Amino acid sequence: MTNLYDNPAFFEKYSQMLRSVKGLDGAGEWPALRGILPDFQGKRVLDLGCGFGWHCLYAAECGAEKVIGVDSSAKMLFKAKQQTRSNDVIT
Repeated sequence: MTNLYDNPAFFEKYSQMLRSVKGLDGAGEWPALRGILPDFQGKRVLDLGCGFGWHCLYAAECGAEKVIGVDSSAKMLFKAKQQTRSNDVIT
């Protein structure tokens, strides 16, 4: 089964969405979600369905000891690796 996010036309349109361009600040739900997230300092974080890696980047910037992002889309993982400059974004 092909992942929808790996479809070139779909991925191109998804990449143009505000949340894809601006990251967490472009996601309408971000202010509410940020308010319920725990303190990441010294924690190990697993982001399932990491997409472009924005939450991985946020957790790392907030002091997470280790962050691992997982996604079933090869295109999403490629983008997340670029964003985070990390080998911890995996399939």
